[in-house]
Amino acid sequence: FIAAGAHGGMRLRVEGEELPGVIEGIRFLRAVNLGEKVEVGKKTAVIGGGNTAVDCARTAKRLGAEEVKIVYRRSRSEMPASAEETAAVEEEGIPIEFLTTPTHFFPENGKLAKMECVKMKLGEPDASGRPRPIPIEGSEFTTSVDTVIAALGQAPETEFVKEFGVSLSKRGMIEIDPETGATNIEGVFAGGDVVTGPAFVIDAIAAGKRAARSIARHLKGEPIEVKEEGKEPEKLSEEEVEDRKKRFPSQKRVKLRDKPIGERIKDFREVSLGYTV
Repeated sequence: FIAAGAHGGMRLRVEGEELPGVIEGIRFLRAVNLGEKVEVGKKTAVIGGGNTAVDCARTAKRLGAEEVKIVYRRSRSEMPASAEETAAVEEEGIPIEFLTTPTHFFPENGKLAKMECVKMKLGEPDASGRPRPIPIEGSEFTTSVDTVIAALGQAPETEFVKEFGVSLSKRGMIEIDPETGATNIEGVFAGGDVVTGPAFVIDAIAAGKRAARSIARHLKGEPIEVKEEGKEPEKLSEEEVEDRKKRFPSQKRVKLRDKPIGERIKDFREVSLGYTV
């Protein structure tokens, strides 16, 4: 059963990204969380607009970077990071440069020193359904940076399965039968992010459960293509909904208390203080 996750970072495909000082976001976060010594420069730029980019920016701030900013090629409304995460990063004094993307990284004495960017405008929707960013001619500008964290997303690292013939999709993820978790190789199953790309923990748990049933049947010599009976969700009538509303009175959601901004950026302790009774 292959459950290797999606621990690879997406490449920027920008000239100079191989320079010392350009870091892969997911590897950066892993190293910090494993307690490894990680250094960032005084001027750090995080490229991306998802929750990983926000995590990288807030982490860099806590590691001592004097200036941290997020560079995102679309507008705020297209930003995939949650509203709560976006608000938190801005509260901590980390600006987001929207409609901007890097085009070139320049070295000085063998290390990253400058980043050239171009301003973007939004065009027609692309395959993701979001407006396609289009470079604005003549809008290039250069900014000083000594660390760039590339946080464009995650992808499975599946090179290791190619040698024994496991079928991969165009996006490099393992192809399976969604009902059984079986790959194109008999006796080999897969599930989780290595199949779907980055998703929720519960999705990976469900994939493991489906595959475990199939593996058990395979080991007993039974057919693995057995239709599992799903549980139908409960459906309520309008009268039942109104009755439950009366029996369970609603109240406004209590807002979580957070640590003061000056305190929270000093370390990695929990920001939310929780609820009082």
